[in-house]
Amino acid sequence: MDIKYYNKPFEDSPQYIQPESVDLFWLDPPYYISGNKNSNANLESGDRYDWDRQWSSKEEFKQWTKQYLELAYSQLKSTGSIYICIQWQNSNIIQDVLEEVGFNIQNRITWKRDKGRGAKTNWKSIHEDIFFATKHPKNYTFNLDDVMVEKNVIAPYRNPDGTPKDWWENENGDKVRLTYPGNLWDEFCVPYWSMHEVRSYAKTKKTPSNVLQKHNTQKPKELVKKCIKASSNPNELIVDYFGGSGTTAIASEELNRKSIVFDPNINCIKMLETRMKNELTNK
Repeated sequence: MDIKYYNKPFEDSPQYIQPESVDLFWLDPPYYISGNKNSNANLESGDRYDWDRQWSSKEEFKQWTKQYLELAYSQLKSTGSIYICIQWQNSNIIQDVLEEVGFNIQNRITWKRDKGRGAKTNWKSIHEDIFFATKHPKNYTFNLDDVMVEKNVIAPYRNPDGTPKDWWENENGDKVRLTYPGNLWDEFCVPYWSMHEVRSYAKTKKTPSNVLQKHNTQKPKELVKKCIKASSNPNELIVDYFGGSGTTAIASEELNRKSIVFDPNINCIKMLETRMKNELTNK
């Protein structure tokens, strides 16, 4: 395996990462949507509400965001890219800081997700944002062929000889063609406990009882893989400052990429170690 992981905060990353050496950052930081600072917050709990209550104001959260993005910018190659997850409440902060630091925002992806039962006095929030930015405005990796999307053909035209024109029938008999990927992703809309990697991890007998059994903000592995496939190549380096459940490391390894993951929560590190044993046994 080519996974390195450290029970350290992102501030310590310069001890392990050289300037301009990273090909891709995948970052899923706290969103700061759970309320103001809680001096009793337990950052070892793995509870997203405690993680979200480290700041007293949006300005304080913005300065913290700028701190890790400036560090990422210095460690990213000139051809590198970065993906950052956030929810709508603070998307404007991520966008502003990305531009202030010097990143070129290429897109804002909308990821449709299944989240709770909703609210009686508001519209149910069913999406999150993922910002895609690069260091150079034009010279960066984007492997289009690796992320083309299979779509049903509404009007299946045929050539004069009767053969299909730019479409085919898949194994289900549907008429489909490959199309360019868009920035609305609905193929990963699954409830948290229905995600394969969550069920296989949390319910396995291999999981020690003293290891964190779940991570409240875990992202689907295939979602992370889609970004990695698009914006990096085999043997390149992927870095995650907020390792959480370890999905970035697992996804990178399965795609033959190198990875470095940080998390100050020892429970998250133990969760990653257990997932490596359970999911990467053939590596």
